[in-house]
This record gives sequence, C-alpha cells and structure tokens, in this order.
Amino acid sequence: MSREAAFLANNWILLFSAFFVLFATMFPTISEAITGERLTVGPPFFNKWMLPVGLMLLLLTGVGPLLAWRKSTVRNLRDQFLVPVALALTVGGLFVALGMRVWTSGICFALCGFVMGTIGQEFWRGARVRQGATGTDVFTALIGLVGRNKRRYGGYIVHVGIVLMFLGFAGEGFKQDEQVLLRPGQQAAVGDIIVRLDAVRVTDDGQKQMITGHTTVFRDGEELARMYPAKWFFRKHEDQPTTEVAIRRSITEDIYLVMPAFNLEEQSASMEIVINPLVNWVWVGFGIMAIGTGIALLPETALAFAAARVPANAVTTSLLLLSLLLWPAAVIAQSGETVLPKQRSALYRQLESEILCTCGCRHPMGSCQMRPNCAHYDAQAARLEGFLAEGKDHDAVVAAFVQEFGGQGAVLAAPIDEGFNRLAWLVPYLVAAGALVGVVVSARRWSRQAAPASTGDAGLDPALDARLDDELRNLD
Repeated sequence: MSREAAFLANNWILLFSAFFVLFATMFPTISEAITGERLTVGPPFFNKWMLPVGLMLLLLTGVGPLLAWRKSTVRNLRDQFLVPVALALTVGGLFVALGMRVWTSGICFALCGFVMGTIGQEFWRGARVRQGATGTDVFTALIGLVGRNKRRYGGYIVHVGIVLMFLGFAGEGFKQDEQVLLRPGQQAAVGDIIVRLDAVRVTDDGQKQMITGHTTVFRDGEELARMYPAKWFFRKHEDQPTTEVAIRRSITEDIYLVMPAFNLEEQSASMEIVINPLVNWVWVGFGIMAIGTGIALLPETALAFAAARVPANAVTTSLLLLSLLLWPAAVIAQSGETVLPKQRSALYRQLESEILCTCGCRHPMGSCQMRPNCAHYDAQAARLEGFLAEGKDHDAVVAAFVQEFGGQGAVLAAPIDEGFNRLAWLVPYLVAAGALVGVVVSARRWSRQAAPASTGDAGLDPALDARLDDELRNLD
C-alpha cells in the first residue's frame, strides 16, 4: 500500500483504456473480415465502458496524495483518509436523502467530495505549517506554500479542475428533454421549470424571414428569462431553414429551447425543452486546469512576495476580500393553461440511444446532429412509436429495425451481444482481468523482494535510507 502502487494502478487503467479504444475502433473491420458484415461501434458502447474507467481514475486522483512513498502504515492511512472518506460519505448520504436515484451520478458526486477532501486537507495542513513558520495569515501562507512548491500544488489545482469537470459529467444523469405543442398563453412544465409561449411572430430584415417564438421561463413563480427560439428562412434558400436555439446559461444548468415546427394560422409552436444540469462546470474545470498548469510552470521568483516573514503590524492579504452584491429577482405572475409534454417512456429513450439515425450523421437518434431539421429522424421516430404502440419489447423493436435496414451495421449504434458480436463485449473483460492478475502478481513479487530491506543488517544503509525518503518527498 504505497504511492508507487497507486501509480501502477493508474498506469494499468490508462493502458487498458488505450487498448479498449483501439479494439473498439478496429472491431468493425474485424467483424467485416470474419463475418462479412461491418458493424457499427458507436457512442453507447464507448460510454458504457469508459464510465467505470473514469470513476476509477477519479478515485485514484484522491487516493494518490494520501499514500506514503514506499509503504503506508495503518496509522498513516487512518490519519490521511479520515477527512476525505467522511466528506465522501456525507455527500453520498445527502444525495440519497434528497431522493436522487441515478446511482452513477451519486457515486461520481461522492468521489468528487472525496477528492476535494483530499486536496483541501493537503492545502490546509501545508498552510498551517507555513503560517507557523512565517507569521503570516493563512491566506498569505497559502500563497507562499504554492510558490514554494509550484509543481506539487499546481498539480493539486489541476485535480480541482478535474473534479469540476466530473461534476459536469455527473449532471448528464439528470438531463431532461421534453417536447410539447403550445399556443399563446399555454405553458409546459419540465421539472421545476415552466415555459410559457407568449406569441409567434414574423419579422424580416431584408436578408431573411424570421419566425420567432416569444417565450417566458419561470421557476417558483419567478421569471428566469425571456427566450426566443426561431426559424430563419434566407432569401433564395427558403427550402433550407435554419433553427436558432435559444439558450439560457447558468452555473447550475443550461436551458435550451428549440422550435422545430410552427403554425402561423393557429399561432402554435412545437417546442423542445432541454434542461442540462451542471454542464457549465465542465468548462469551468477546463479553466481551472489551465490555471493549475500555469502555476506549475511559473518561474521560481513569481510568488516570492509571499515567501518572507511578515511583520506583525503589516496589512495582511486576508483583508483584501471583495463582497458580492446580490440583486433580488422580481416575482412575475404566471398564468395560463398547462400543457403536458409529449410522454416518452424509458424504453423509448433507451431505444432512441441505441438506434442510429439514417441521415448519415452516424449518431443515435437521440443525439442526431441534424435535428431538428432531420426528416430521417422524424420518419424513424414514427416507426419507433408505431412498434411500441403494437406492444413490441426491446428485442423485438431492435430486430424489426435490423430486418428493415438489412443489418446491424446500418441501424444499430452498438453490436447486439450475441454470437460473434459477443467477442466485442468479452475481449475487454478478459484483457482487464488478465492485466489485473499480472499487476497483483508483479506487486507481490516486488514486495517479497523488497522485504529484506526492512530487516536489520540486510537492509539499506540508514543514511541512504533517509536520503531515499528525502528524494521521494521532493517528488510530491
């Protein structure tokens, strides 16, 4: 149980990921050479495999800094893991208490809490030691700590960016996507968001005619935004309208409104309402990673101002705090008939993520790159709804699409787990299991070889042993 072992596990996972991506990318060619049918290995297949791999890497991000070089004692493990594990359990318990049941997102949130506990603990302990040595306040000591070992603490900041990115990934589990037909004054509720259609208006700027849906978005009786999804018809290209998506961005979620169809005579509009929670944290995480990388690359003198002892009567950095002005949101009355969104069952959504759109984008129907202007998607959606209305189950619907389009490769985003196709699902398991056995055997052999080094005269010279510990600490 050491930091070297954590590096070994980390490298094993990365190598497995590389092999898996290579194998899955080559599998269509392999299947064509052996069976004569070229299968498609699309996003659902990769997502299914990379999700647990990503969670394991996130766990190691928090475990690595807590382990000692060469060997961790029981006391070291207890002292180091107490706070991060407590924070992970707290976050996980809060997730369950709030009634959230997307287990993959729950595990991701708990692991994010674990990693943040690890990083916070490392910064806090280092800053307190630095504060005692220099006589500064905690904030100045923290800056001096980063300046003294920029590579180590810049790396921790990079880890913070990774955690924020994983928060954005976890939000995907709570994504909501509904479709509804509205007339002026009518409103639709998706989760705790209410979208009201106020009008459908026609304008022209000389280059194009614009059909715009004027909508108001509410939450808990408060107006969040006025949003304007639209269809634009450019001169001489009226048969190729563009769809203008209205987006409201916030730190908690993005709201997308799409108007795929409209009827000017009835003043009605078909609205697709998408709520994508936490997605902006992915971009915030990228920014934090860039900052951490920049700190790690700074020259030695960059943060020298925080390295010296500060006189007791000096003005400290902690006094330079800025207050935020919070403007209260106006409460707007909302009214009108509520229209229920078009209901799509869990089976429909699952099939929509497994069946390819035939427009040529090579994406599943649910993520077709040509929507909402894709006639192929509309035709396939009608087929899918028809099959489900007939009472067909998952396998029967898949079989019907495969028969209609002449093969799995033409219509499925991932091969069916049967026959030769099972090889695509089985090989990664076998490789992972074999590699894990190899890692365990190698680690045990190395441990047995290193064992004499801890027993009296058979070990290293005490001076060399101490020097080795110092060198390893410098690697942090």
